[in-house]
Amino acid sequence: MKMDEAEVQKRLLRYETILDEAPRISRAVRQVCRDAENRIIDIQLKDSYSGILYLTVFAPALIGFVEWVLEKTLREGKNRLYFLSRDGWQMYLIAKKMVEENRLPIECRYLNVSRYSMKLPAYCMDIDAGIESICVGGIDVTPQRILRRAALTDAECAVTMEEIGAADDTENILNYRDVIALREKLKQSRNVRWFIQEHSAAAYNNAIGYLIQEGLCRDGSYYLVDSGWIGTLQCSIEKMVQSINPEIKVEGCYFGMYEYPPNADRKRFNTYYFSPKGDIRNKLYFSNSLFETIVSSEEGMTYGYEHNTGSYVPVRLDNNNPNGQQMRNNIKILEHLLDIVSFDWCRAQLIDRKTIYKLFRLFMAEPAQLEVSAYGNSLFSDNVLDDGYKNVAAKLDIEQIKDQRFASKLLIILGIKKKTLHESAWLEGSAVRAYSDNPEKLKKEFRHIRFYKGFVYLKKQMKVW
Repeated sequence: MKMDEAEVQKRLLRYETILDEAPRISRAVRQVCRDAENRIIDIQLKDSYSGILYLTVFAPALIGFVEWVLEKTLREGKNRLYFLSRDGWQMYLIAKKMVEENRLPIECRYLNVSRYSMKLPAYCMDIDAGIESICVGGIDVTPQRILRRAALTDAECAVTMEEIGAADDTENILNYRDVIALREKLKQSRNVRWFIQEHSAAAYNNAIGYLIQEGLCRDGSYYLVDSGWIGTLQCSIEKMVQSINPEIKVEGCYFGMYEYPPNADRKRFNTYYFSPKGDIRNKLYFSNSLFETIVSSEEGMTYGYEHNTGSYVPVRLDNNNPNGQQMRNNIKILEHLLDIVSFDWCRAQLIDRKTIYKLFRLFMAEPAQLEVSAYGNSLFSDNVLDDGYKNVAAKLDIEQIKDQRFASKLLIILGIKKKTLHESAWLEGSAVRAYSDNPEKLKKEFRHIRFYKGFVYLKKQMKVW
């Protein structure tokens, strides 16, 4: 479904028309486009169209979210915001600009954390919870990857797999049922408990030192700010903080959440765009994986911490964000947009959720070749160790995409249908690739994708209620 220039412009006009519902941002976006065209600023907007799509869709959505966070912070009497790396970097830039321009009494800080850097040092407080935490599914997850989530070496992984009688299965790709079965075996393993305790205890001192240094253990007058999804990082941070100050109840503000962590106080998880309790429509037309490939920073993942010349500093993986060049261009676009938009606190909100929904629906859930060409090849990893990157819109054939339909996928997961599921982080984008010459079948596939998503979200929502 190759798009000619007329089709591209027609589609971009649809985005512009939607964004006109937020006139102050729309005017600023048009000014950025004029400045880029006149070479007043050195940014790429139309080479691959990724820049113009970021400017029109994602930057406005982030501005709306951060505006909501700041208003809530003031209303609730908090005085600090910790933006969690790496999804929080662009949000942090926006917040700093808004706070500075309106002289708001809020301190904005960027916190170098990751699921791995906070979960690992907390495992020694509850080994069973640690095993539960590492045994979760993902794209192409294997026993080796699961055990590496607890910092086990290759040799320790081999010893553990030998102990549970699965020495030859280390690199087998696991489905949901396989992961659950592995979890139950690991709970009976003496070796894995010893290894997890050893690695976790070794990571604890520097990790808690960093949190103390950054002020999280002093008092609870702050919010964590992040993209969200399931809230486990907040729980890990809280467990660490409470090991020093049990009185602190950590709270967070998130772009969206699909579910609450088990046994967590739900009131301390605040959501903007969708919550576990509702907003089914917003979830159906949203891709959190695609969001993460675009809303991020270019540095590598925080792996741990070290004590260096009197302070605690993050230790990052050597591999920087593989989408770094695109990220740098988008952040330059964002910074120029922030210089133009007027953040007048006394006026109406800059953009509302309904407008954001229309933008995201068109981009994420009903994409055309324009969006897939711009971002489908961006690299994504859902692994806690930030490896195993794949195209966010995986290149699947039609049969592999049909396997993702409700009935077929259920039969494969249950083991009734003997096939391997080939996952895609942005399945709608993969469908555009596969049905490039058949628009009608593409629309039908979009409906199948929404049906399966609807089932999953409705099931999660019933658990919440």
